Amino acid sequence: MDLAAIWPPFGLRITMGTMELTPTRESDYPELAEIARGGVRRDDAPAFLVDWDSGTDEEIAKNIAHFQWATRANFSQQEWTIEFTVRVDGRVIGLQGITGKDFLATKSVTTGSWLARVEQGQGYGTQMRRAVVTAFAENFDVEVFHTAHIDGNDASRRVSEKLGYSPNGQKRIVVQDGNAHTEHQLVLPAADIIRGPEPVEVTGTEAVRRFLGLDTPT
Repeated sequence: MDLAAIWPPFGLRITMGTMELTPTRESDYPELAEIARGGVRRDDAPAFLVDWDSGTDEEIAKNIAHFQWATRANFSQQEWTIEFTVRVDGRVIGLQGITGKDFLATKSVTTGSWLARVEQGQGYGTQMRRAVVTAFAENFDVEVFHTAHIDGNDASRRVSEKLGYSPNGQKRIVVQDGNAHTEHQLVLPAADIIRGPEPVEVTGTEAVRRFLGLDTPT
């Protein structure tokens, strides 16, 4: 039996030009750990709630694996996360995640991501988020996308602006450095997505729609 028959998201594939997003498998962990060596933040400013990209390279690798295992272990139709390994021309460049909570009722999701430091500043962050929001709007009935960035994370802010997000409030939260920072929240209705010139192609959707409870199994 193929793993996608057991966990249908493994059969999902999103492509946009030379970029490919596939749900993260254990076989991706070594490559992800390699590109995250030394952390993924350029200036060490906090960018995440959990301090997963500090410490030794071995600790970072373990943090990646633990988080990925947890997303699958805790997956339910009420609350789920799908993490995508992102590749460009076959090389791994980062991760793009999407999370739904009470999704069947809200039709809203939240996204988060990280890129290897050497891949930053080339537009990949915009491309990978555009790929995932377009794919989920067109294939999984998502009506509203949420995201957030910590004050000072201008790269994340610019990605959101390029895709059409609007400000949706702010709050003080404790983040990976143990201190309180302002988190800026943003929202993007599916109808307002700023599309790119390249088409987004998705395969493996039928089984995932059933897995999420959008369609009734036949």
